[in-house]
Amino acid sequence: MTPSAADIQRHIYASLLHGRTPDTVLRVHASWNATYRLHRIILIQAGFFNSLFTAGFAESSPSHEVDIVFDDTNITRAAFELCIARLYGGGPPLHIFPSLVPSNVQPLTSAFPFTSVDLRPPTPSGHHPGTPRFLLSLLATSVYLSIPTLAAHALSSILSTIGPYTVLQYLDFALGKPIGPLDPNWNEPEAAVGLEHIAHSIPDDASSVASSSASFHSVDTNSPVPEKQFHYGAISDKIGEAAACWLARWAPDILDSEERKAGMGTANAPAPAMSRRPKADAVVPSDCSAVPVIWDRGGLSIAWVCALVSSDTLFVRGERERYDFARAVVELRRRHGILQEEEEAWPNLFEKGIHYCHMSMEDVIVISKDTSSTKQPYVSIAVLQAAHWQNSILRQHITARPASSSFETRPSPAPSPGSPVQREKELGITQTTAEIRARLAAADPALDQTGPYYLVPVDSSSRIGDNGTTVRPPSVDGAPLSMDELFTTSFTPSSPSILTKPSVPNTLSRASAGEENFFGIQTRRYTARACIAADPAGTARWALHPPFRFAAEFWDAELLPEKARLYSHTVWCGGSLFNAYVQVVRKKGAVQLGIYLHRQSTLDLPGASAPRGEIHSLSSPLARPRERHGSLVGYGHVQTHARGPSLPAIVPPPATPAHYSPSIHPPTRSTTPVSASLPSTTGSPLAAGLALSAGGYTMYAPVSPPAPYRDPRPSVSAYFTISCASATGASQTRFASAPDVFSVSQSWGWKSSSLRTEEYIDVGEAEGRPSGIRGREVSLRACVVLGLV
Repeated sequence: MTPSAADIQRHIYASLLHGRTPDTVLRVHASWNATYRLHRIILIQAGFFNSLFTAGFAESSPSHEVDIVFDDTNITRAAFELCIARLYGGGPPLHIFPSLVPSNVQPLTSAFPFTSVDLRPPTPSGHHPGTPRFLLSLLATSVYLSIPTLAAHALSSILSTIGPYTVLQYLDFALGKPIGPLDPNWNEPEAAVGLEHIAHSIPDDASSVASSSASFHSVDTNSPVPEKQFHYGAISDKIGEAAACWLARWAPDILDSEERKAGMGTANAPAPAMSRRPKADAVVPSDCSAVPVIWDRGGLSIAWVCALVSSDTLFVRGERERYDFARAVVELRRRHGILQEEEEAWPNLFEKGIHYCHMSMEDVIVISKDTSSTKQPYVSIAVLQAAHWQNSILRQHITARPASSSFETRPSPAPSPGSPVQREKELGITQTTAEIRARLAAADPALDQTGPYYLVPVDSSSRIGDNGTTVRPPSVDGAPLSMDELFTTSFTPSSPSILTKPSVPNTLSRASAGEENFFGIQTRRYTARACIAADPAGTARWALHPPFRFAAEFWDAELLPEKARLYSHTVWCGGSLFNAYVQVVRKKGAVQLGIYLHRQSTLDLPGASAPRGEIHSLSSPLARPRERHGSLVGYGHVQTHARGPSLPAIVPPPATPAHYSPSIHPPTRSTTPVSASLPSTTGSPLAAGLALSAGGYTMYAPVSPPAPYRDPRPSVSAYFTISCASATGASQTRFASAPDVFSVSQSWGWKSSSLRTEEYIDVGEAEGRPSGIRGREVSLRACVVLGLV
């Protein structure tokens, strides 16, 4: 009788467990020292052992014993033994703790911030606990041994468990820091479960001799030993990207919990009472010890704090809220005393990381009077005065420029980017690299050499981070996963075929995603010489005026009927009103979600998207204090009507994002005439300042932001980027646009099938699967960067 494949597999695995007929002995010298009696024919499935046992010197060696020294301290006994067991077709299954896995319904995991959920429940019998430390060790070990399928599984498990209790541990790993010793709180065993007896201890004298003979470095015992760094190339970067994306999305929510843990809150905030929404309705942890340390001292390094606070993708409502956020972080860390390293970093953060030129004069005055616990202002008066001067210069450019056709009543066809027609709509406040180079060579005294200069983007679409679902690249021929595929960088354009040909070198059109730029979240600023060095071709465009940044949040986007819209709050930028909106579109049976930047008419303001449970709001969103942390539900400004544009077909397939305007009709970009709004809300609860529910989603009453002046031009030119965070925060999709012409009520943006998936929104409810009680953190979040040119 021929044995079945299952019988053979059980026989092979039993040979490992009982040490039967081994033909090689591995003497391992690492953080543990042991011998393993194994079989070469099994081991050579791993690239490391294949090279070891098939090389000429190994084949000619008469000895069956092989000494292996692992200098990488991230390689642990349990991970090594599990790798070996997987080569034999067995080993204990991994148990990933459910409390560490975020979901669309509980994006901050079921354990945050409650303590009723056991963060470390018992591990089922026969399973090995998949703790964060073990997953990192398993990844390091499988990469070292070159076992791609196991490395992919470990990487996927890491990316799918990024949350408040793991993000810093994963970020440290991506930065090259070792995983450290066993954490007794996790009850993690030293050996792999069920494999405790396959290792045979090496006598201490033999171990010490082997270790000394295998040492390649002499260390001065009188000097401190530097901490070893272990970096795994693109794999480390993928983890770093995901951690950075998560921190940018959830920063306000986590800081709010840490402030509550510290007993701080917002009692000593600098602004008037109306400037913030009370947090009485926020969830207060029953045990503050459950709140992880991220922003407080002992969490993020000062360099990472500064990079995140100044990042374009930090999820804060606007620049004033960014200042409030930075202020709160400073005081949270100062509770533990003054550190010189931090005190040297704060002035640079407040000077360069916040765009005060986009704040109201009221806010600037309040900030000028705000002093810290050290009795010093957070930001110097000189910085605020310079920002006021910047704002005045921009206003002069806008209001002093004659309008070409003030009585234009309908949008004209969109000019192509960079065309003479579009340049007529521009303010003339940008420079090309070639112009900067020429002025620098001519020693032009009017040239600002220090900047900072801000890159004007070209049309592009990219993605950073990952939630673990796309670790393995698609394989057409079904071939096994290779290490080369695993090391493929994730920071690539998501749909290069539909993008216009970049006029800017690739190093400029998108950021790299490595440690040097904080895994893609760092906001890049350039001096004049740096512009020239970064763009040898001289074709890139640069702006000296900082772009406008705001965050948008949409609740229940999955419930939108076709062509209906959900709006963000409305902002004022350079004399015009702008907002963002999402819209559901059907294309050849496929459902796509579009996200757009919209130049808003002053006559028909929409109401902002609101979370469920806000229907019985007691006051106008304007009267409600704006919220510094957490979801952007503080005060809603935006349109509440849903327009119904007739969206024509587009060339790209549904799965790829397409950049187009739904308000105009150029031949290469989809167009839509502006149609009638929903019935007026005059006299309705909405007009009285209450939230209104329509079609299962909720909106705030429309509120217009303060507008110091108005841009008289019927059309303006602006570049923009929209960064959409995934539902759990571990990835971002970034859409960037070269300068486009915005007439009043005109939109530019993208639509994509990928945005309407479980990665970004909870589509289960729209498909009839109840998702239960949802918190206000269940939303689609986006960060918008807008620059007039």
